[in-house]
Amino acid sequence: MTAGRAPGRLDVLGGVADYSGSLVLQMPIAATTTVRLATLPEPWIRVTSSGRAAVGAPATACGVVTATGEPAAVRRWLDEHGIAAWARYPLGCLMLFCDRFGWRPRGGLAIEIDSDVPVSMGVSSSAALEVATLRALERLSGCVFTGTALARLAQRAENELVGAPCGLMDQLAAAHGTAGALLPILCRPDVLSAPLPLPPGIVAAGWPSGVAHAVSGSPYGTARTAAFMAKAILASYLGRRLAHLAELTPGEVEVVDRTALPATMAGHEFTARHGGVDDPLSRIDPDHDYPVRAAAEFAVGENARAAAAVELLRRPAGTSPTRVAAMIGELMDASHRGYSAIGLGAAETDAMVEAVRRRGPAQGFYSARVSGGGCGGTVVVLLAAAALPHLRSLAAEMTGTQVIT
Repeated sequence: MTAGRAPGRLDVLGGVADYSGSLVLQMPIAATTTVRLATLPEPWIRVTSSGRAAVGAPATACGVVTATGEPAAVRRWLDEHGIAAWARYPLGCLMLFCDRFGWRPRGGLAIEIDSDVPVSMGVSSSAALEVATLRALERLSGCVFTGTALARLAQRAENELVGAPCGLMDQLAAAHGTAGALLPILCRPDVLSAPLPLPPGIVAAGWPSGVAHAVSGSPYGTARTAAFMAKAILASYLGRRLAHLAELTPGEVEVVDRTALPATMAGHEFTARHGGVDDPLSRIDPDHDYPVRAAAEFAVGENARAAAAVELLRRPAGTSPTRVAAMIGELMDASHRGYSAIGLGAAETDAMVEAVRRRGPAQGFYSARVSGGGCGGTVVVLLAAAALPHLRSLAAEMTGTQVIT
């Protein structure tokens, strides 16, 4: 039996700006997912996970991607074989791995999942599962990824075979993050910088809201589509090619006429003026209104905020840790407001953020923001390490959830 392991992550800054080419700051958490693989004599793939009914598929699944070459055809195969949504993450990774390396297991394969990463709480349980699966497959097969290729294949599994339009930051964080430090990722698509420790005595913690979120959900899809619509609008308005929306600065977006980049734009109005978007995962509903201006402002603003946080963390030794934390906290405050503007806020997470703000730096609480895909999930809190017991008490009182570190 071989095994692979990967952690969940906290999204400290960046969030959904990843698909716009933003700089993001991600931190691995202590909770991990372990995937164990064992060969079977019969030509069958069996996927098991605690608390779920086992899922089975014929070993011919390993050749479906190669045979069809089309994600839609693979998804139809998964539908026809009744593969549950949760099992498509590891099985999709297996199918793409076999296609990439031309490898096949001898006989069948047992895939056993063991995880303490909270599910549907915005800490990338799916990315942890994908990366752990691919690491186990590396060890079993002897086929090894280089660079960021493992993370990119994990993202393909989620995008193409699961159908969740996530960016790449979650998989990169799970594959390349360092415990206790923020990993700067420039999502164009996968430029990694050296991990940055937080100031001495300062920590980031996840406070789960108890409100489940899903990247495949409608608000996330709307926000993503709005960002790519905004990119097309701004490229036309400015007369320049944009590989990524976050290439622009906040100042460049701010001065754009509001008739050109309005607060909202209906899908049919956008397609009549601009045709479409260059993102295969975005779907434009002609009757839906999209927050195009807020989407542009969030992407370019988040990129600037993450860059400012990196500069703060690179300050010389001796700089006051509490001052650095307070300044990063201000950036997180603005990020939280940006989530609400693009429709990814929630009353529950707003109340949690407000509870942190009421306590403030005097009690060791510097800031909080909804993270990941928003719409519930987890609030990331920047605080003094000494204040962690108080955050745990607050979480137990308000949401009945356990703090993630």
